[in-house]
Amino acid sequence: MPKDNQNELFYHVDDQDRVLGAVKRSEAHQSDKIIHRSVDILVFNDQSELLMQKRSSEKDTFPLFWTVSASGHVSYGQSYDEAAARELEEELGLNLPLERLYKIYVKEEREFNFIYFAFLRTKTKIEFDRDEVSAIKWVGLKQINDFARNNNLTPAALTTLSELGIINL
Repeated sequence: MPKDNQNELFYHVDDQDRVLGAVKRSEAHQSDKIIHRSVDILVFNDQSELLMQKRSSEKDTFPLFWTVSASGHVSYGQSYDEAAARELEEELGLNLPLERLYKIYVKEEREFNFIYFAFLRTKTKIEFDRDEVSAIKWVGLKQINDFARNNNLTPAALTTLSELGIINL
């Protein structure tokens, strides 16, 4: 059974990101009529390598798939910024300022959501949460296309990396 709290509340929004109410995690991925909010954070080091994480086997969506540095849903009552900071700390143990990019509306296999992008550069050693993340890997930007072709990436990670021009598959 996934460790993710299936009763956690997310924002239920329309296709303009206007709040309609709340929706349980267990319901958020069941219908293309339920749009919710998420965050993707990209962490780079001084060598311009991108930190990729392999999701835990306990995740309720795409267990053991690779994804961007940190990601997650916006809990009901939180802002995008608050959710990004929470996910960064929960998954990677980092409490650092984020640079906001922008958000897009995405329709994917099991996700119909707005993804808010943020990034940071760090020299800090990463101490990831082994309940959330099974592995991490720094990937050079010249190798990222090969990494994406040769590993299972979540649809959200593929969307994010494509949207930001980091991969071109």
